[in-house]
Amino acid sequence: MKNIKDIETYFYNETADFRVTEIKFLETRASYLDQIDCYLVITDQNINFYIFSGTCVPMNLYPIKKDETLDESYYMHLGFMAEFCSQSINNNFILDFIRDYSVFPILDRKLNEIYKSINLNKNASQLNGVANQIRDCYLTLTDYLMNKVRTNNSNFKNDNFKDNLEEFLKTALPGSQSETRRNVINGIAQKGWKLNSELVHKDSVTVFDILISFNTLQLIISIISNLIVGDDMPFNKIKCPNCESERFTMLKAENQKEYKYTCKDCKTSFDVPVEDIAKRF
Repeated sequence: MKNIKDIETYFYNETADFRVTEIKFLETRASYLDQIDCYLVITDQNINFYIFSGTCVPMNLYPIKKDETLDESYYMHLGFMAEFCSQSINNNFILDFIRDYSVFPILDRKLNEIYKSINLNKNASQLNGVANQIRDCYLTLTDYLMNKVRTNNSNFKNDNFKDNLEEFLKTALPGSQSETRRNVINGIAQKGWKLNSELVHKDSVTVFDILISFNTLQLIISIISNLIVGDDMPFNKIKCPNCESERFTMLKAENQKEYKYTCKDCKTSFDVPVEDIAKRF
């Protein structure tokens, strides 16, 4: 359990223009996610907060809406955390690959067909055919990404895998703070595409070449699936309108109907109506 000073420091790091009058430790609850400590933060501005702190899931704070109980806020927090994480039986924090509920049902079917067709008895010519099946999956993914990108940029017309993926990553992982993630994902995907292109035209394809290409494709599809699901989560809904950073401080506006945010990266201030915040969670 964290001490009250740690909770106070976290609160001031995440908000601005609030002054804490009291922080109360309420209780510790055991959930399927974690052991979660519950705190009440009372401020001078007559806006109070619940803070939930666990050992395996991130700490988070929630402004208390009128007549909102600890139970209501706690279960909202559990739902919030469950959307992006799962915990193994040994309390290890893991992210699940999207499998049973993939956003790519057509690709799932094609991947399953390829998986069943890979065996040691195939000759080089037959394995070339498998490489072409993998290429077809990349082209299907290309079309999907192009349509996904067009929802944000109707003028986007490119229809090749490289440009579509780069444009999609700018949308799903915007801002300078996501540059490393974009580069890593893009690097894996572009090398996977290049490897498959070589196998399509290679005379001496081996089953091990195909396995490497197939496994790389599966990884790419899984990563993109997680990004698409993650882009719809509440974590990614509040972003700076100037630089799209997700790092900000929050304060209550004087009119009591809006929350004002200040971007930690570019210092832009922007408002978010309290009704919108409630909808995000």
